[in-house]
Amino acid sequence: MDIRDYGFETPRGGVAMTAEEAARLAVEIGFPVVLKVVSPDIVHKTDVGGVALGLESEGAVRAAFSRMVARVQEKAPQARVEGVRVEEMCRQGVEVIIGLHNDAQFGPAIMFGLGGIFTEVLEDVSFRVLPITEDDARSMIREVRGRPLLEGYRGQPPVSEALLVDLLMRASRLGLDLADRLDSVDLNPIAVWGSEHRVLDAKVLLRPEARPLEIPEPNPSHLETFFKARAVALVGASATSGKIGHAVLESLSQHEYQGQVYPINPTRGEIMGLRAYPNLASVPADVDLVVAVVDLKWVPELLEEMAARGVHNLVIVSGGGKELGGERQDLEARIKAKAAEAGIRVIGPNCIGIFDGRTRLDTFFQVHERMVRPPAGNVAMITQSGTVGCAFLEAATFGVSKFVSYGNRVDVDEADLLAYLGEDPDTRVIACYVEGFDQGRKFLQTARQVAQRKPVVIFKAARTRQGARASISHTGFFGGSHAVCRGAFRQAGLLEVDSMEELLAAAKALAMQPEARGPRVAMISNGAGTLVQAIDLLDEYGLSMPALSPETVRSLAAVYPPYYLVQNPVDVTGSATSEDYRLGIQALLEDPAVDIVMPWFVFQDTPLDEAIVDVLAALNREGKKPILCGAVGGPYTEGMSRRIEARGIPVFNGVRPWLVAARALAHRTLTTRR
Repeated sequence: MDIRDYGFETPRGGVAMTAEEAARLAVEIGFPVVLKVVSPDIVHKTDVGGVALGLESEGAVRAAFSRMVARVQEKAPQARVEGVRVEEMCRQGVEVIIGLHNDAQFGPAIMFGLGGIFTEVLEDVSFRVLPITEDDARSMIREVRGRPLLEGYRGQPPVSEALLVDLLMRASRLGLDLADRLDSVDLNPIAVWGSEHRVLDAKVLLRPEARPLEIPEPNPSHLETFFKARAVALVGASATSGKIGHAVLESLSQHEYQGQVYPINPTRGEIMGLRAYPNLASVPADVDLVVAVVDLKWVPELLEEMAARGVHNLVIVSGGGKELGGERQDLEARIKAKAAEAGIRVIGPNCIGIFDGRTRLDTFFQVHERMVRPPAGNVAMITQSGTVGCAFLEAATFGVSKFVSYGNRVDVDEADLLAYLGEDPDTRVIACYVEGFDQGRKFLQTARQVAQRKPVVIFKAARTRQGARASISHTGFFGGSHAVCRGAFRQAGLLEVDSMEELLAAAKALAMQPEARGPRVAMISNGAGTLVQAIDLLDEYGLSMPALSPETVRSLAAVYPPYYLVQNPVDVTGSATSEDYRLGIQALLEDPAVDIVMPWFVFQDTPLDEAIVDVLAALNREGKKPILCGAVGGPYTEGMSRRIEARGIPVFNGVRPWLVAARALAHRTLTTRR
C-alpha cells in the first residue's frame, strides 16, 4: 500500500544501505536532509535514535548514518533494519497528525491533532468514526485546542482549512479501503503550510487476517409489549419477605399496574392473595410478558415454555451470567442463541428491568417504601446500570415515559431501544447511561437517525484508557480513550454530559421547556456572586452572553432605581421584588439578542415576595423563549423551587446544572453551527 495513491505528498528521497550511498542521495536531493531508519519492527523511531534532522553536508550525513545504525543495533538488537531513508527536510509549516485506528467499540475511526511529539505531550486530538463527511472533518479541525497555530499564530501564514479537510477525506477513503484489515495507520507528522503538505512519516499496521465490517440493523420488534403487557408471569415469585421474588411481585401486583399478574412457584398455591402456578404452561390465560428472578440455569427451559405458548417478551432480573466468566458466560451465550431461535426478545440479565410511566408496569425489586416511582412524563431513560437508574428515577420529578435497565444486554441493546423510543409518541427526550458498547456502529447509526427527531442526552462512564496503553501506535493509544466515544456522539448529534447531575439537568430542561433558537443567554438576579461564577463557565458550555439591545436598556433604566445594574447580567440587588423580576424577565424575553432567559433567585432575601411563583407562571405561558431558573438554599428555598416547578418552570440548585440545562436547550443550534 502506498499513501501516495490517495493523493498524499511525501518528501523526495530514497533508501540507502551504506553511509556512502546516503551521502550520494543527499547530494541529489539537496541539503538539508533528514535520515530515518527503515524497519518493520520499530514504530517510534526517535526512541531508538532512528531519526537525524537538519544535516547540511555529505560528512554530516555519513556520520549520522553510522551513529544511527550503531544506536539502533544497541537499543533494538532484534529489529530488522532494511536501510536508512534519506529525505528532503521541510523547513516550514505546522506539524499535524492524521491517524486511523480500528476501535474495539466502533471499528474504523479517524483522528486529527497537532503532530510530532506534541501528540503524546498535549493529547490535543479529535476523533470521528469512518466514514466522515466534510462537515465532520471541519468539526474535527475546530475542536483541536491548538487550532490558533493553524490559523496564523503571531503573524505566521494560516494553513488552509480546505487543505486539512481534503487530507482528512483522503485518509477516510484510505481507512475504508483497509477497513477489514486495519489495525492502525499514523501519518505523523504531516507538515502543512498554506495549501501545501508533506507526510514526513507514515506507519501502517495491518491485521494478518481480514475481518469483514458488519453493521447490524436495530431490532425494535416486540418491544412495545414490554411496556403495554396486559398480563405478566413472574417466574421465581416468593412468599418470603426480603427475597427478590417477593419484592418484584409486590411491585407488579400491589401498586398501580392494572394488568393481570401470575406468580410462578412450584411449592406455593397462593402468594400475596394471588393464585400461584407451578410453571408457565399451567397459567390458564394468555401471558404477554415473563419476568424471571430464578437462577440462569433454568432460563433455557423457560424459553422453551415461552416458545410453546407464543410469548415473545422476557425480562431476566437475575445476575450471574457473563460477568462471572467461564461456564456462566457459556450459559448466557446459550440463552442468547435459544431466544433468537424462538423469536423471544430478552431484556437483561443482571438488571432491574422496566417501568412504564403510564401503564405503571414495574418490575423493580426496590420496594416502594425505599424507592419512589416518578410520575408519567415525556423523558425515557435507558441505562446499563440499575443502580444509576434508581437514582435517576427518584430525581425525575419531571416525569418518565419509559425506563429500561438492560444489564448484560443478551438481546435487547441500546440501539434497539433507541430505535423504538425514537418512534414512541409518549417520549420527547431520551436519556442514556452507558459504560461501553458491544456494537458501537449499530448504536451510532441508530442514534444519528433518532437524534434528528428527538434530543438524545448521554452520559458515558468508564472513561479510562488503561486498556489502550498496550497499544503500540499513537492512534491506538488515543483511540482507546474516551475520545473516540466523544467523537462518535458528536458525529451522531447526541448531547454528551459528564455526570449524573448533568444528565438529570439536561433531561429536566428539555422536558419542561422548548428548545432554544441559539446559545445566547441573559441572566438576572438579586445576588451577583452566582452570576460571576456562571459567567466564568459560559465558554466551557458553549454559551454566550450578548449585550442587551439599547431598547431593553432604556426600558429597564426607566423603571428601575438607579442602583440596579442594567446590563447583561441584570443585577437587581438584594432589594428586588417579584415585580422587579417581572419587568426584567419580560424585557429579556422581548430582546432579539437573547435566546434563553436565566433568572437566579436568592430566596433568603426578604424583599423577594412569593408572588414570584405566579409571575413566572404567567411569563412562561407566553412561551416566547425558554426560562431556566436557579436557586440554592435550605427548606424555604427548596419549597419555593418546588412551587415554581409545579407551574412548569425548571429550577436548578447549582451553577453547573443551570448552565448544562441552557446548553441542552441550545444543543441543536450548536450542533448545526459546528
